[in-house]
Amino acid sequence: MKKIMAVSLFSVWLILFTLTGSSRAGQVVTEDVRAWARQAVSQERSLDAAPAGNTLAVLYFRNVSGSPGNDPLQKGLSFMLMTDLAKVGNIQLVERVKLQALVEELGLGKSGIVTRESAPRVGRLLQARYLVGGDLDKAEKADIRINSGVVSVPDSSTLGRPTAEGMLDQVFELEKKLLFQIVEILNVKLTPEKKAELQKPLSRDAQALVFLFSALDCSDKGDYLCAEGFYRKALARDPGLTPASDALAELVRLNLAGKGKKSKALAESLQEQTSHTSTLTPDVSELRRGNPGDIPIPPESPIGNIRVRW
Repeated sequence: MKKIMAVSLFSVWLILFTLTGSSRAGQVVTEDVRAWARQAVSQERSLDAAPAGNTLAVLYFRNVSGSPGNDPLQKGLSFMLMTDLAKVGNIQLVERVKLQALVEELGLGKSGIVTRESAPRVGRLLQARYLVGGDLDKAEKADIRINSGVVSVPDSSTLGRPTAEGMLDQVFELEKKLLFQIVEILNVKLTPEKKAELQKPLSRDAQALVFLFSALDCSDKGDYLCAEGFYRKALARDPGLTPASDALAELVRLNLAGKGKKSKALAESLQEQTSHTSTLTPDVSELRRGNPGDIPIPPESPIGNIRVRW
C-alpha cells in the first residue's frame, strides 16, 4: 500500500514539475532539473502510459539538409514553437530545459536530438500526450524545407504532418506556418485576438535569432561565457528580443555570467558523477557515448516496439 502511494505521489510530482511555469521557464539546465530527469528515468516503470490533457513536448529538429549552417535551427525552431505554443491556453507545454536534461540523462548528448526510435520513450518520460518534431531538409526552390509531425505518444500514431518551405531569412514566417498547422491538428480553437497575438514574430531580425539560438546551445553545453556573448549580440541586433534579455538576466541571477570553459568542465564532471545512467552496466553505460539510435529501451517498457513516423 505504501509503495503504491509513493508511486502515485511521484507521478503527481513529476507531472507538476514538468509543467510548472512554462511561460516563465528559464534556459539554464539547473541541478534541480537534472535531479528531476534522474528520478524520472529511475521511476520510469511507474509512470502513467497515457498522460491526460493536451500536454505537449516540442523536440529539437534534426538537420538532414547537409548544410551545417542550418544547425542553429535545430533548437531554434523548437524554441520559437515553444514560445508561441506557451501562449495557447488549451495546451500544456513541457519546458525546454526538462527536455534537455532528460535527453542528456538518456545519453543522447548535449545536442538533444531525439531519434524516431527513442521519441516515444522520451515522450512518456516527459509525461507528454503529444510530441512535435521533424527534420530540416533541402528544398528545390528555397533554402530549406521543414518536415514536421504531431505524434500521439500513447499509441505512436501520427496525427498530422505540418510542412513549411522558404528562405532562411524568413524563418519567423516559416515557424508561423508550422505553428498554425500544429494548433489545427490538435483541434485547438483560437480567438481572433489570440491568432493576431500569435502572428507577431519573435523577431524580424534573422541574425538576432541565430545569435539567440547559438546562445541556447552554448548554455546547454555549460559554456555560459559563450552564451552570454551570443545573448548580447542578439540584443545588439534586436533590443526588444525579450527571451535574450530574460536569459541574460537569468545568467546574472544564477551567478553564471562570465563563466566559460572552466564551469563547462565542472558541470560535465558533476553530471558524470551523478548521472543515473552511469550506474547501469558497463555495456549500457558505454552506449551513452555512442549514437542516439543505440540507446536501449528497457525490456519491460510498454513502448519498446513502438516506432514514430514524422
